[in-house]
Amino acid sequence: MPSVICIGEKGRLFDALPQAGIEAAALNLGGKKNAFRALRQLVSKMRSARPDVVVTRGYNAEVLGRIAAVIAGVKHSIVWVHSAVDIEPRSWIRKSADQLLLPWTASYFGVAEAQRGYIVDGLDCPDDKVRIIHNGVELDLFDTTTDRSILAEFGIDCLGDPVVGIVASLRPEKGHVTLLHAARIVLNDVPRLRLLIVGDGAIRAELEALCANLGIANNVCFCGARSDIGQVLRAMDVFTLSSNTECFPISVLEAMACARPVVCTDVGGISEVVEDGVSGYLVPPQDPAQLAARLKELLSNPALALRMGQAARLRIEAEFSLERSVVATERAIEDIVYGRN
Repeated sequence: MPSVICIGEKGRLFDALPQAGIEAAALNLGGKKNAFRALRQLVSKMRSARPDVVVTRGYNAEVLGRIAAVIAGVKHSIVWVHSAVDIEPRSWIRKSADQLLLPWTASYFGVAEAQRGYIVDGLDCPDDKVRIIHNGVELDLFDTTTDRSILAEFGIDCLGDPVVGIVASLRPEKGHVTLLHAARIVLNDVPRLRLLIVGDGAIRAELEALCANLGIANNVCFCGARSDIGQVLRAMDVFTLSSNTECFPISVLEAMACARPVVCTDVGGISEVVEDGVSGYLVPPQDPAQLAARLKELLSNPALALRMGQAARLRIEAEFSLERSVVATERAIEDIVYGRN
């Protein structure tokens, strides 16, 4: 029976774990000053639960979780990596910890083939310890029909206006600046364009100021963080992701599951799911002109947008369902526990 331990506080998904029959605990011991206390509790819980394998995610968990597993006698530790680059340079302490713990690490899991070089070269992990398991989405949660009723919440009364949307945290690496400059270009030919920016973050005020400077504030809606992403996606004509760097973003999978054509920057593992010219378009990062050109192409050709959206849904059904991802994860963990290559 799986169990989950959060070293820090409960996250927004924590309460769903017990409801699903999964034992879960939050230690509330995040931060460096609590590291030793957290380690002691992790060791205690591992000795009590006697797991066959420990899977860690996040810096504190990767270090403390693996150390605790060694002390508690857990035979197998897995690090699950969800990044393809380091946004900030890794400290020498972190590099040293990874090196010291590598002999006790059974495998590094990644979510995109694009990560392999980063894991092997950046984290100094042997290639034969790397296992790539693509993310997946629960198909039943994403309706392929269009429903624009939610636009009224964003002050959009004309439901016939073309809608482009992005779902991403408001952080510099997500490339919202590129998107806003692209929107300025699109508006020259599509003056009724509506741009939905779904998500929140530290640079919201900066982006709102940029909208004002570009003269596009009336066409851009900052929707904030939403729990009804599937509903919001159904209101979009085209989904876009303008990131400067990515790994394997769930938002792209969700948009494609809703049969939305996508225009994304060709970074990280996005090309592993988006077939350029089939289910959407790939453009270079930080290139507003090319991003704008592809957005205009889809907005001006509804038949093409529909065809690409349908191809996107079929792509997710065939290769990127949550069920497929779960089965692959179970098989990979069993291979490690039972010593299968």
